[in-house]
Amino acid sequence: MNIQHLDLIGMPVTNQQVSLEFYTTMLGFEVRTNMEHFESDDPHVRWIELVPPGASTAIVLAPWENANSRGTIVLVTTDIEADYAELTAKGLNLPPLDHQPWGISTLITDPDGNKLLLQQNSAMSGA
Repeated sequence: MNIQHLDLIGMPVTNQQVSLEFYTTMLGFEVRTNMEHFESDDPHVRWIELVPPGASTAIVLAPWENANSRGTIVLVTTDIEADYAELTAKGLNLPPLDHQPWGISTLITDPDGNKLLLQQNSAMSGA
């Protein structure tokens, strides 16, 4: 096998524009691709790839995925307390930070119920 890394992860969404605003405004993701016309039966569907700054793996806001499916992505941070404070200041309702032997985490839920686990591993937190 010569697989080197993940390029794209399909994130099922019901409204691409709402999801685009959530991921860019709340989470600071950058738009890698926003193509309005690609091969699709629905002229309103766009190809939207988003990445955290500096990342190589992107999520694709995918309204064509099964409406009952939900994605889960793990986002790694070097300062979860600062990120937690920033997200709650932006109005995101997050559960309390969960301290575990492996590190600290909190669960983010996007407008479509997809889960994003924001975590800081123990090696990064100095624990």
